[in-house]
Amino acid sequence: MSEHGASVLKNKSFTDRMFRRLFWPTLFSALGLALGDIADALFVGIRIGKTGLAIMSLVAPVYMLYNVLDIGIAVGTSVHYTRTLGKGKAKKAIEIYSQMLMFAVAVSVLIGALGLILMPYILRLLGAGSPEGELWKYAKDYLQIMFLGAPLTFMYFLLYYCVRCDDNEKLASIGYVTGYLTDVAASALLVLVFKMDVRGAIIATVLGKAVGIAIFSLHFTRKWAILRFKFVKPNIKIIFSVLKTGMSSSFGYIGQFAALLIANNILLRIGGDGALAQFNVVQNVSYFALAIYSALGDTAQPLCGTFFAEHNKDAVKRVMFFTVIIGVLAGGAVSGLFAVFAPYVCSMFGLTGAAVKAGAFAVRLFCLSVVPAGLSIVWSYYYQAVGGEKIVFLINQMRNFVCFTAFALILSFFGLKWFWFVFLGAELGALAVWIPVCRLRKQPVSDVVFSYLLDANSTDISDLLGKTEAFCEENGATPKQIYYVSLCVEEVCQAIIANAFRKEGNEYIQLTVCFEKEGSVVLHIRDNAVDFNPFAMKTGRDYDDDENLASLGIQMVKAKSKQFFYRRYAGFNTLTVEV
Repeated sequence: MSEHGASVLKNKSFTDRMFRRLFWPTLFSALGLALGDIADALFVGIRIGKTGLAIMSLVAPVYMLYNVLDIGIAVGTSVHYTRTLGKGKAKKAIEIYSQMLMFAVAVSVLIGALGLILMPYILRLLGAGSPEGELWKYAKDYLQIMFLGAPLTFMYFLLYYCVRCDDNEKLASIGYVTGYLTDVAASALLVLVFKMDVRGAIIATVLGKAVGIAIFSLHFTRKWAILRFKFVKPNIKIIFSVLKTGMSSSFGYIGQFAALLIANNILLRIGGDGALAQFNVVQNVSYFALAIYSALGDTAQPLCGTFFAEHNKDAVKRVMFFTVIIGVLAGGAVSGLFAVFAPYVCSMFGLTGAAVKAGAFAVRLFCLSVVPAGLSIVWSYYYQAVGGEKIVFLINQMRNFVCFTAFALILSFFGLKWFWFVFLGAELGALAVWIPVCRLRKQPVSDVVFSYLLDANSTDISDLLGKTEAFCEENGATPKQIYYVSLCVEEVCQAIIANAFRKEGNEYIQLTVCFEKEGSVVLHIRDNAVDFNPFAMKTGRDYDDDENLASLGIQMVKAKSKQFFYRRYAGFNTLTVEV
C-alpha cells in the first residue's frame, strides 16, 4: 500500500470509530422510542379493540403538531450547539443551550394552557363526533393529560439531544431507553391491570418522560461536562436562528398533521372504524421499521455537524457512506420481516377476523416504502447538519404532506385496497423531486483546507510543518499568521506525542487547517491517545527542564491565539485553535 493510501485508511479509522461509538447507543434509543410509541396502541388495542386503535389514530395529528416545536427546538439546539463547539466556542454553545431551555419551558407552558382551553375546538377538528360519543370521551381524556405534561415532553427531548452531543451518548441513551421502558411497563399496568384505558396510556407516557429527565440530569454532575445552564437575557437572533434550523425538519409535522387529518377522514368515509384501526397498525409498524433510520440520522447529524465545522469534506462523505449502506441493508431486512409476519402483527394489535387479512395487505404495501422513506430521512438529517434548511423543508413537506395528500386523494376513488399504495407513492414521489434539486445545490464544505495525518512513531514533524506553512502561504496568510500556525502545530503535536501517546503503535494525530471567511486560520487537531489537554499544562518548579520547556511552549500558543478550546469527544481528544 502506498503512503498516501495508508494515510487515507488511517484517517478513515477516526471517522469509523466515532461513527460506531455514537451509533449503538443511538440505535437503542431509537428502538426504545419505537417501543414506547407502539406500547400505547398495543395495550389500548388489546383492552378495547378497534375502538382503541381508532382513538390512537384520531389523536395522532395532535402529536404531529405538538412535535413541531418540541422536536424542532431540541434538534435545532443540538445542531447549533455541536457546530459551535466544533468551532471551539464553548461559551457561545452554553448560551445557545440556555436560551433555548428557557424558551422551551415558556412555550411548553403556553401550549399546554392553550390546549386545555381550546379542547372542544380541537376535538371537533379531529372529527371526534359529538360530546356524548365514545370517541369524544376517550380523546378528551387522552389530550387533557397530554397537554398537562407538555413541559416534561419539551424538557425530555431537549436534554436528550444536547446531552448526547456533549460526549455523553451512553447516558443519553440510558435515559431515553429507560424513559420509554418506564412508559411501556406503566402502560401495561395502568391499561391492562387497573383498566384505565387511554388515560392510563398517556399517564404512562408522561411518567416515562419524567424518569428520563431525572437520568439526563445526572450529566450535569460530571466535572468534564461542558453543557450547563445559566440565566441569560433572551436573544431573539439566537432563538430565531435555532428555530430556523430545527423547524426545517419539524415543520414536516405540520404537513403530517394536515395529511393525517385528511387520511383519517378519507378512511372513515371509505372503510369506517375498521379502516382507521388498520391505519393505526401501519403507523405503529412504521415506528419500528423506520427506527433504524432515526438512529442513523441521529448518529450522522452531530458527526456531520462537527466535520462540517472543521471543513473536513472526506469525513462527511465517509459518515454518509456508512449511513446509506447500513440504511439500505438493515431497512430492507426489517421491512422484509414485517411483510412476512404481517398477519401476526395485526393480530397482536387486536385486529380479528377479516380485519387481519386486510391489515396484513396494508402492512405489506407499506413495507415497500421503507427503504425510499429511510433514504429521505437520513439525507434530511445530513442537510440539517450542514446548513441546508431549505432542502430539509423540501424533503419533509414532499414526503409528509404534498405527495402523501395527493396520492391519498387520488387513490381513495379506487377503494380501500388501492388506498394503501399511498405510502409507496408518496416516498417515490418525494425522491423524484428532492434528489434533482439537491444535485443542483453547491457543496457546502469549503475546499480551502489542508489535512495531514501524523504517525506518533515519527518524532520528526518537519514535513508536517513544511506543508502547513506552504498551504498558509498559498492561501494568503500573513507572515504573523504563518508563524503562529507553525508554533501551534509544533508545540501541540510535540506535547501530545510526549505526554499522551504510549508508543504502542496505531496512534495518530489528525490535523486540519482551514481559512474562515473572517480571515482567521483555524486548526483542528484530533488524536486517539488517552485523555490529555495540552492547554491544561502549567509551568512551575515541579517540572523538570524538558516538561517546563514544553509547557512554556503551550503557554505561548495560548497567548498568541484568538481563542482555543479542548474537549474529549467520541473517544478522541479534540483541539480547536484560532489564530
